[in-house]
Amino acid sequence: PLYTDDDMLVTNKPSGVLTVPGVNDNPSLLTHVFHTYNNAATTTPPHRDTDTDDGIIDVADKMIVHRLDMDTSGLVLFARTTRALKNLHAAFREHKVTKSYVALVCGTVYDEEGVIDLALQRDHAHPPFMRCATPRSEEEAREVVKGLQSAGYRKLMAKKAKESRTRFKVLGRERLDRGGGSSCEVTRLELVPVTGRTHQLRVHCAAMGHPIVADPAYGLMGEANANGGFEEHVMDEIAPRRASLNLQKDILEIVKERDMCMCLHAAELGLDHPVTGERMFFRTEPAF
Repeated sequence: PLYTDDDMLVTNKPSGVLTVPGVNDNPSLLTHVFHTYNNAATTTPPHRDTDTDDGIIDVADKMIVHRLDMDTSGLVLFARTTRALKNLHAAFREHKVTKSYVALVCGTVYDEEGVIDLALQRDHAHPPFMRCATPRSEEEAREVVKGLQSAGYRKLMAKKAKESRTRFKVLGRERLDRGGGSSCEVTRLELVPVTGRTHQLRVHCAAMGHPIVADPAYGLMGEANANGGFEEHVMDEIAPRRASLNLQKDILEIVKERDMCMCLHAAELGLDHPVTGERMFFRTEPAF
């Protein structure tokens, strides 16, 4: 870990690693952290009473404070005690935790900074992925929900669109070398999620016409809806200087040749220590 004490632990997750094991109990960062740190602490006396607020957590799932997508790398925070878990959940809920990401996106982003303000909804046509909400997509989703047999799936898909905002700032305009003297334009962005929706940064980047490099879902030929769910004629209007289809194809070739991981990294995390109240700040650099 980058940092650990009696109450919390901060790690730097590689891309391609699950934060939590999921329903199939797959290998995950949580499993490793629990067995390496908390499980050892609770099985080696003396240890604190797990029924009290400062007791060491002895169930892996109770360490979870937040999570990153499997393909996203970067900072992940875990609680080690019940008191820390309660206080960290409250800090996230009250927006007292600051986070920023670094991303490499396709094409040239010309605006130096800005805010992407686009509501997100579950994509009824490409579940379980997300998309930008429009009046038409919300109406279609309501119709799809009527025909679903699974109560759990119906509940998931019936969730209303939620307002979603992301701040972005250009850190640099770069090129990916293709070999033979040619290269592809990419832009390095700082992304700050004002809200914290599922796949928010990935969908918002795609919707602004600059999908994240090597995004297997929201990038070119991905599993999710292209352009964050917007049709091409809408993209022509809202993002006329977006990354062209040919450019995205060239970047995809580079991604495959280099076996690149998705270029989204949780780079900065700021929070008050859940017990002492001391302000803490963590930063890691992306591998891309």
